[in-house]
Formats: sequence, structure tokens, C-alpha cells
Amino acid sequence: MKQILFLHGDPEKARNDNHLRLPAAFEAAGWATLCRDHESLAIECNELRLAGFNPADFQLLWPLGFGRQVSFFDRMQMLATLPAENFVVSVDALVYLHGKHRWRQYMPETYTSSNPAYLEAQLKQGGSWILKPTAGSYGRDVVKIDSASQGRQVLQTLTSRYPDSYLMLQRYIDAVVSGEKRSLVAGGTIIGSYLRVPNQDFRANVAADARVATTELTDAEHKLVSTIATELADLGAGFAAIDTVYPYLMEVNVANPGGLETLASLGQTTAASDVVAALCRWKGIETGF
Repeated sequence: MKQILFLHGDPEKARNDNHLRLPAAFEAAGWATLCRDHESLAIECNELRLAGFNPADFQLLWPLGFGRQVSFFDRMQMLATLPAENFVVSVDALVYLHGKHRWRQYMPETYTSSNPAYLEAQLKQGGSWILKPTAGSYGRDVVKIDSASQGRQVLQTLTSRYPDSYLMLQRYIDAVVSGEKRSLVAGGTIIGSYLRVPNQDFRANVAADARVATTELTDAEHKLVSTIATELADLGAGFAAIDTVYPYLMEVNVANPGGLETLASLGQTTAASDVVAALCRWKGIETGF
């Protein structure tokens, strides 16, 4: 029987149900699954062990999320000793592909710096901007700025909250009020898309109380998402969320993106099993019992 090992954090702190939904989908496809904490990695007599198991016992390994920040690079160094093809999301993908920098060529006008004075100078161009921590998620500390004086105050607040950290200043896109489309992709295949519409402010994050609705990608949107999905697969990211407000990419999440539960609630009940099938095709693994 084929086996997959999931590494994830504390289920009580999980922001989505991937740690439950994805193992169940693999089990339905005839796999044996094992779920363990990120911190269960260890070196035993010079050999890497995952929760006490030999990594060679598993056809696939899937880290869901980054785990604890303090141990992240130690764990990545250990996992990097394993063949990249064994991972659904490789070590290189987790380190280099998640978030806000790798895909900047598709994004709105963007400035990133750890120097608040540099970012303040860009605000003098005028217009509305979004300021956010580059390492943030779920819409936390994402602020819309409509004037240079407001921007100075916001910069001071975020700089004190994230001292010596990089912040991103990005041109505000008016179309975001009509919604942001999240597309889940697996093995380079688009699994499904849905619309996230801001409910209280400009943020299209479900964690920020955005409303969700069914949607279809236009031909142009499909081309953009497919292009990024193919790049992700080629670079070792087998599962990701791609957020777009056409013609722009807003963000890519390869760590542990939510959306499967939302797609199921909107009627796409086979989304998780579609992920399993797409990943098996991508890896050249036969499906079924």
C-alpha cells in the first residue's frame, strides 16, 4: 500500500482543515496516511527519522505549513537531505516560492524595504496604497493608505510592531472591492476557483470576514493562473493557492493554503479527491487500491 506522511502543527491552532481533509482524501484513494508534528524530525545515529519512521517508507511527504519559526531552518536543512521528488511541496518551494516576492512580475506596482524612509518617499507619488508586512498572513496588519501623512503614521506603527523587518508597499487596486479570485492548483492543474468579496473593508481574506461565492475564471484569468500553476509545479510546489484581481496576481500561498473547505461548501465536493488525483498524475503514481 502506498503511504504518505503529513507534517503539520498544532491542530487546535489550525486555520483550515487541510490536516483532516487531505489525509481523508488520500485514504479514500487507497493510501495509508500518517500525520505527525513538524517537530517530530530527528537525526538518529546519523540517519534522518520522521516521527521515528524511515523516510524511505513513504512515497510522498507533505509539510503543511511552516511550523515554529524558531526551528524552521533546522527542519528545512534536515528535510533537504531527502530527494525533492518525494515531496508534494519541496523544501526549496517552501523557502523560496511562498508569498510576495518570487512572483512580483505579475503584481501591481510594488516597493519592498526594511527602510521606512524609503517607503515613505514612495508615498509622495500620490494615490492609494496598501502597506503590509511581507511575512504576514490572513490579512493581519494590512493597511490601506490614502495620503502621505497617513502613510507616515502607519509606517511608524508597523515599524514598531515589526522592528527591522521588511514591509511591502503596493499600489491599491480599485477592482479589489468587487472581489479577489482564489484558485487552488495541484500538480499544475487548476482544481477550482471561488470569489472572495471584502465585507467590512478592502481585505479579501476569509479570516477578515470576506464573503465567498462561486465564480468562473475568464479565458484571460485562466491563462494567468495556468501559467503560474505550471511554474509552481516545475519548481516543486505541487499544491498552492493563487489569488488574482485580473490582470494582477495578489499572492501565492504554497505553505498550507485554505480553500478546499470553501470549495466544498460551494458545491465542489470532490475538490480534495481532485487534488489527490492531480498530484498522482503529476508524480506518475498509479491511483486506486
